Amino acid sequence: MSEIQVDGYIRVPKGTMIYPTGDGVEAPATRDQVVKVADIFDVDVKSDNFYLLLPDEMRLRYFEASGGKRPIDQDILEFTDRLTKGDYRAVAWSGKWALIADVQPAEAPANAKTARKVVKPEKKPLTKQQQMVIGSVWRFIQDTELRYKVRNPTYAVMRDDLDRGLHELSQHARAQALDTKLSELGIIDHIDEPWGPVTAGETFSVRGKLTSGFGGGQDVPMLFRGEKFTLPYASLEPFVELVNGPSS
Repeated sequence: MSEIQVDGYIRVPKGTMIYPTGDGVEAPATRDQVVKVADIFDVDVKSDNFYLLLPDEMRLRYFEASGGKRPIDQDILEFTDRLTKGDYRAVAWSGKWALIADVQPAEAPANAKTARKVVKPEKKPLTKQQQMVIGSVWRFIQDTELRYKVRNPTYAVMRDDLDRGLHELSQHARAQALDTKLSELGIIDHIDEPWGPVTAGETFSVRGKLTSGFGGGQDVPMLFRGEKFTLPYASLEPFVELVNGPSS
C-alpha cells in the first residue's frame, strides 16, 4: 500500500469522524469519498488540535494540566492513544481534517488525472486572526468592556444524563436527539461572562493559541493566552490592532 503524503489522495470511509479547520463541530462522514491531501500535521499533546479529540469531561483537565505545566492525566493519554491507534497525525483537505489512522491511501480519481492545471490565485493579505501568532504584540484601540463565553456545567451534566438513555441510536442520531432535547429544555452549552475593562493603548503579547473549531461556532475560552488574560479571538478582534508581528 502506498504511503499517505501531501498532494496525494486518500479514501475517507463513511462514518469517519471529520473535524473542521475553522468554526464548526466534528461529525461523521456521510459517504465514502476520495480527496486530495493538502496537509499532514501532528495532533499530539503539544499541538493546537489535540484537545479537539477529547470528550468534554476530559477537556477541562487537559487545559488545567497544559496551562499548569503538570503531567497530562494517564486516562487522557490512553483514550487518545486508542482513538489515534498510536499514530498522532492528521490529514487535511478543503477546510476539513481527520485522523490519519482512519483513512487509507487512494488512487487519484479519473477527473483529477485529466484535469488541466489550475492557476493558483493571487496570495491574499493575512487576516487579523492569521496575524495573531505566538509572540505577536497587540494594542487595544479603544476603551471597552471585554466579554467571553465559558462552558455551562449544567449543560455537560444534563447531556450525560440524557445520553445514557440513547445508546440504541447511532452516534449521529444520538447527537441530534441530544441537541434537540437540550434546546427544548433551554439549556445552552456556553454562558456569556464579563471579563473586565481595558483601556485604549494597553498592549499584550500572545503566548499561546488554540483552535476554535468546536462548540457549534461559539466563542471558546482559552483561544488565546495573553500575559494577563485568556480570551477567545471574537472577544478581542474588534478592539485590537497589530503592533509587532507578521503583516503579509
